[in-house]
Amino acid sequence: MVFLYVSDVTSLPDPAEFPEILNELSSERCKKTLAFRRTSDRKLSLGAGLLLKKVLKIHGFSDAAIRYSENGKPETDGIYFNLSHSGDYVICTVSEFPVGCDIEKEREVGEKLAQKFLSENEMAYLSQFDSYKKQKEFFRLWTIKESYLKMTGEGISHGLEKFEVLMGESVTVLRENKKCSCSIKEYLLPSYSIAVCSEDSDFTEEPEMIYFD
Repeated sequence: MVFLYVSDVTSLPDPAEFPEILNELSSERCKKTLAFRRTSDRKLSLGAGLLLKKVLKIHGFSDAAIRYSENGKPETDGIYFNLSHSGDYVICTVSEFPVGCDIEKEREVGEKLAQKFLSENEMAYLSQFDSYKKQKEFFRLWTIKESYLKMTGEGISHGLEKFEVLMGESVTVLRENKKCSCSIKEYLLPSYSIAVCSEDSDFTEEPEMIYFD
């Protein structure tokens, strides 16, 4: 089963002004959080750390078991998880199989940016929509593609333009014109796009909201 958890970070204090809240987190997360210049980014990083701690506890794991890979990705034995954040929200997905997730706050995107990251077929797909719908569909494509790269462990640096997504009743990921062995689940949140990608095909129907005390 693939689980998705969502938290709103707007109620969290700025950890730069209230550093005691960081006592709950690892030294790596603390350093990462305080390195951000903007308050909003510090709160998102703090929220990601707090959400992960709560989620791991739900599934019987301790955040003390978290280690960090060479590229800074948190991981642990016995369970796969992935984090993402945007706007006012952080999300965490958990599975017994490799999994990736992405959330993006929808906003206006220029044609040149879309062309930089999308394939010709994906651009053709977007061309059938008016400007508002095109914006929403762009972020659907973006989150699906990024969640796939996070599942594989390649990350966005691999290049979103190096593979493509076919949209339809079901979503298909193609690499070198071959269908990839993965499943995609999208979740609804007003003004946001959320996608989860996993080798498992059994997803929870709705995300679970996690609140910070």
